[in-house]
Amino acid sequence: MNESLDISISETSTRYFVEENHTFPSVSLGVFVKSGSRYEEDKLGIAHFIEHMVFKETKKRSSFEISKAIEGLGGEINAYTSGEYSLFYVKLLGKDIEVGFDVLSDILTNPTFNKDLLEKEREVILEEIYEFYDDPQDICQTEALRSLWGDSPLSRNPLGTEESVRSITYEDIVSYFKRFFVRDNIFVSVVGDIETHTAETLLDRYFKDFRDGSVNLKTEVAPYAFSEINFPKDTAQLHLAITLKGEKSFTHESYLHSIFTTALGGNMSSRLFQKLREENGLVYTVYAYPVRLTDTGGTVVYASTLPKYGKTVEDMMLEELDNVKEKGFSDEEFVNAKNYLLGSLVLGLESTSSRMQKNGVSGLMQGSIRTIDSIIKEIEGITKDEFDNYLKTFLESPHGIVRVGKIDGKS
Repeated sequence: MNESLDISISETSTRYFVEENHTFPSVSLGVFVKSGSRYEEDKLGIAHFIEHMVFKETKKRSSFEISKAIEGLGGEINAYTSGEYSLFYVKLLGKDIEVGFDVLSDILTNPTFNKDLLEKEREVILEEIYEFYDDPQDICQTEALRSLWGDSPLSRNPLGTEESVRSITYEDIVSYFKRFFVRDNIFVSVVGDIETHTAETLLDRYFKDFRDGSVNLKTEVAPYAFSEINFPKDTAQLHLAITLKGEKSFTHESYLHSIFTTALGGNMSSRLFQKLREENGLVYTVYAYPVRLTDTGGTVVYASTLPKYGKTVEDMMLEELDNVKEKGFSDEEFVNAKNYLLGSLVLGLESTSSRMQKNGVSGLMQGSIRTIDSIIKEIEGITKDEFDNYLKTFLESPHGIVRVGKIDGKS
């Protein structure tokens, strides 16, 4: 059941995985760095700041030349930072992928961190933070993490705060980069129209200058807080999130949990969508989703509605959770949710970029990559009895609540 694919180590000691797939015309190349908001100390947002800065200038290329090298070939180059890792990636036609290896290795080994460009990018990141906090749905989802884990590193916004981003210095950037961007702390994932030996040759050629070194990352599993958080904001809608415990990544329980979130609020046929939107017309948006980390997890059940309906919607969400706790889901709901999960798993891997990300996250965080077939078999093997028994224990958990908007309940 736990059949895994071998992770390779290049001649330069870089960990990588290549998935040849010649049904695609493209190749997606991603470099995963175990560098995210949960590993930051007082300089919150520094991993995200570095994600921006490596694109600004290298010893060989300007910012324009970096983007032009990829986009001039019809490709894509981008990056993002999460709580547990940063990903830098390109997607190109197979015939052009050497350019991708060249550019990614360049930005990750030769950034200048030009001080003038750093100050300009600081303002860009501050604009990103302001834009984020203009969106009440984004606020609600971030506050949901704080409801789950309080003020621990697990609940940090990777963007940081205005105060923390203003405090980050050139010296902070260089120090953090030298500590985290080392060979033992990265994983390279390649998927698509490329021969394995070609990818290995390019990896050795372009990643030979990556600095040697390892990082001793100390992380703690924060206890659940299940806080009640009210975030007043002048909005047309009230945004609600109920928080429950969840499951960590790469476990059998995570598949049981995904069936639960799917049946509860994962699609248009889910329990909450049908009750709150189709039957009562109280919401446009309602959904449930898992929050997954390597050592813990959570559940967020979200809805937005007019403030005057806020109490009604909140009560209905909690009532439905109580109904599931007492009676579970019907056989039909279970089968539909499991099939939806299986279909989403397969359909979600219809592109080289999605496969690259799946393989890369697993390789970096778990040290192994499971075959899709083994995951499918494991999910298919989940029975209704096992699922019902899981829910009995899972739903004994307390819950938290987040409200963003006009909290007074007036229209």
